[in-house]
Amino acid sequence: MILEQIKTVINDDTTYLKGSLNMRTQKCYAVRPNISEFLDIARRAYTEIVDDIAVNQMAEKYGLPMRTSFSTARGFFIQMKLDGMVFQNGKLPSEFIKVTKQKNNYSFTTVDLMKMNDRCDEALREIFHMSYVVICQLLSTVHEHIHCLYKLSDAVSMLDMLLSLANACTISDYGECSLLKPLSTVVY
Repeated sequence: MILEQIKTVINDDTTYLKGSLNMRTQKCYAVRPNISEFLDIARRAYTEIVDDIAVNQMAEKYGLPMRTSFSTARGFFIQMKLDGMVFQNGKLPSEFIKVTKQKNNYSFTTVDLMKMNDRCDEALREIFHMSYVVICQLLSTVHEHIHCLYKLSDAVSMLDMLLSLANACTISDYGECSLLKPLSTVVY
């Protein structure tokens, strides 16, 4: 009964994945669709924002090999690997800000991308809050049936103790007690 309640709310496909973006996506979609209409709308908005974060137009505009990357600290940003390419005037276009260079790789962002990151973070906060509310409701319904687990735990521990005593009797020379005198007992 508890498992059925959990399965009606939590998505079966939710698993642990490596990478902060993958984990963030798993967390967004952990609650099944159609549980909360507002949650579904917020997820749709988040998906649209992430889909809008495309650097293809910018790559075509400048003729540079750009790709979108993600880190927890920076959010979405642009990376570019330059193998022997030279910029006009010897530097990147002024549209690119927060530029870092490591060997042949450049990482940077743009004002538009920073705005999209802010919108994305806001959508995520809404999704996480709504998911939290749904999961709290689930926990309150599961809490009503939690006493069954305590009874099960008690039964399993009693069975374990009896099995241990039976096992000890079969592998050792233990037997039942016999009374020799009124207040003395001897174990064989």
